[in-house]
Amino acid sequence: MVSQVLKVNNPQGKGIVGVVDDLRAITPINVQAKNSHQWLADYFTSTLVLGAKYGFKPVIEKTYYLYLKDQEWRLSLIEPQAWRSQDSGLFFSECILNKDMSWSLKLASNWQEHEALLNTVNKLEQEFFECINDEVPVVEKLPFFIQHLSYYQRLGANALARSLKQSLEIKMGENNCNLLTGNSLIADITNTKIRLLEATG
Repeated sequence: MVSQVLKVNNPQGKGIVGVVDDLRAITPINVQAKNSHQWLADYFTSTLVLGAKYGFKPVIEKTYYLYLKDQEWRLSLIEPQAWRSQDSGLFFSECILNKDMSWSLKLASNWQEHEALLNTVNKLEQEFFECINDEVPVVEKLPFFIQHLSYYQRLGANALARSLKQSLEIKMGENNCNLLTGNSLIADITNTKIRLLEATG
């Protein structure tokens, strides 16, 4: 897994030692077993944040701000009220990187009033379920290595994948974890009325 990350061209110009140090710095800690709904919620919301554009190294337990502008997610250090114009785009959520390398979201109270936000999130959630709702072991779909992501997003995705896999291993053991399919996880939450975004935080 680490070798896959290391062999990718590094746009920040870090050497191998720098990359290894960064990987150690984002090692998931305090990982816990999660029920199916919380696990899927953490997977969905965290990949939403990691798919946003940002060029900085996120710090654990620091608050960041997620915006949608021109149909593109952007993670920023700047809070909504600090902008002097609408250049930031539509504010969606405060985001905090947890010690287990998942992201927690505190959604803007009025986000559903914006059609662009609502449509984009609904589409992402539908695509998420379609991607994992099959007989393939869900650990095989975790983002251990996503080449098109930039450096910090790629590291964050790898850390998230390790965290989610470890959470399943704690809950059900390594062998059962490696056999668990996405449609089995989804079947566990079919009776819940809570959406994935509402389970974060």
